[in-house]
Amino acid sequence: MAKHRMRGWIPRLFRKRRKDRTETKPTMTACVLAKKFSPLTYQNPCICYMQSILNQVMRNRNLTYQNLELILIDAQQEADDEDIEEILWQICGRLNYLLLVTDRPYHYEAFICEMFEQTGLIVQQVPKSQRNRARGNLILDFERSENNDPGTFMRTDAIYLPIYKKQWEIAENLDITVPVGYNTLVVESLYLPRPEERLKNHKIDRLDREFRKG
Repeated sequence: MAKHRMRGWIPRLFRKRRKDRTETKPTMTACVLAKKFSPLTYQNPCICYMQSILNQVMRNRNLTYQNLELILIDAQQEADDEDIEEILWQICGRLNYLLLVTDRPYHYEAFICEMFEQTGLIVQQVPKSQRNRARGNLILDFERSENNDPGTFMRTDAIYLPIYKKQWEIAENLDITVPVGYNTLVVESLYLPRPEERLKNHKIDRLDREFRKG
């Protein structure tokens, strides 16, 4: 009788242990995945390809540079200034409208002056406390805090690109998965310069601009 009970108890014990392991495994995996991505520390690998990405995203939405109304939401962190500068210098030559949502107007003074001198572009600014005044059809959001929802001032047809709040992924074939609002868009691979090559060209362009400024 004791042996019979033991034989029935042992399989139940192992089944219970397997069940416990199965139930706890997703929780551990979820914890690992949750720590894998954080907007506060994320480094976007697609910054140096942004002009090509924007061209395809705009083409997908039937948007041209002639009717582009670009809004840039400032990161307000010095560590992200290089990313902002890199993107602005990639696309500024084709812009007819640019609105900066920032509490650092002094930080963009040199850029605003140079844009006016070179292209005639009048860059507008509004403080973040008045962001509801901002209206545009393409928004580049450099903020890292997920608590700041741009939906309060977004047009329903606006293209919203969170630079740090969501992950941008480059596949092996160089297709790029771009977060667009609450959805994603796969941008087909083009010729994409290597990051070190793009950085080198950017440094040359920057030196040239500073030389011309005297």
